[in-house]
Amino acid sequence: MTKAEIKALLITVDPNIRHYWSAGDGEPYTVWEETDRLPLVGDDHHAEEGWVVYVHRYTKDENDSVAAALFALLDSAPEIAVSETVDQEPDTGYIHHIFRCEVV
Repeated sequence: MTKAEIKALLITVDPNIRHYWSAGDGEPYTVWEETDRLPLVGDDHHAEEGWVVYVHRYTKDENDSVAAALFALLDSAPEIAVSETVDQEPDTGYIHHIFRCEVV
């Protein structure tokens, strides 16, 4: 799965998702970033494009429907292995959903 395909998949849940950074402005927001290329090697070269991708959802709603939809989408995609961590940020009041994905 290419980075363009990952973005196309993610915007089906949150059309306002941003790559790497967003100001937030006190509203819920979502960003995504690729961090590591996965070593999918065959015949002494990278045979496929694979990435570790993080999707970050910041919200003040404990039952955020976008966070739930993101997990459902990522979990249902056969080329994505996903895990979720949730953190609460006391200085901003945001609940931070962190989806770590290995995408091939």
